[in-house]
Amino acid sequence: MNIGKNTLWVIMAFVTVGLMTSCEDEGDLPESGTLSGTVTFTGSWPETGDVFISLQNNWPPAGAPYAVDVILEEDVSGVEYGFNFVDVAFGTYAALAVSWEDPNDANPSTNQHPLGAYGGIVPLFFTDADSLVISVDDADLTKLDFDSDLDLATTW
Repeated sequence: MNIGKNTLWVIMAFVTVGLMTSCEDEGDLPESGTLSGTVTFTGSWPETGDVFISLQNNWPPAGAPYAVDVILEEDVSGVEYGFNFVDVAFGTYAALAVSWEDPNDANPSTNQHPLGAYGGIVPLFFTDADSLVISVDDADLTKLDFDSDLDLATTW
């Protein structure tokens, strides 16, 4: 009788340790990603309107971006701005872009003017921005460096 009870306790101990170990392994997997890099600006900072960096669901932009931050002139060190998007959901994003908001245009469909995009070459960045894929296997995308031309911050 004691052998049966001891065997049962040993089996339960192994099962418990096995479950605890497998749960720890799953906890090590990332649940979201990070995007970081540097935007190098050329041109003069616009006198009016805001400059944004955004992670776009669509390119060319249509609808609200997945994530957006305002870039203030005082946040730019020399000509460089370091960005860091954290807790980005896994998926494919159409573009990472910098834009200027025309303060004289209240229409959100037309008031953002692209100034640069990751993988894009001015003025072709309207069509050639690189998409970004964030996954469990590739959760931290770094060195996403690109240029942005502030002189494009004009009304059309």
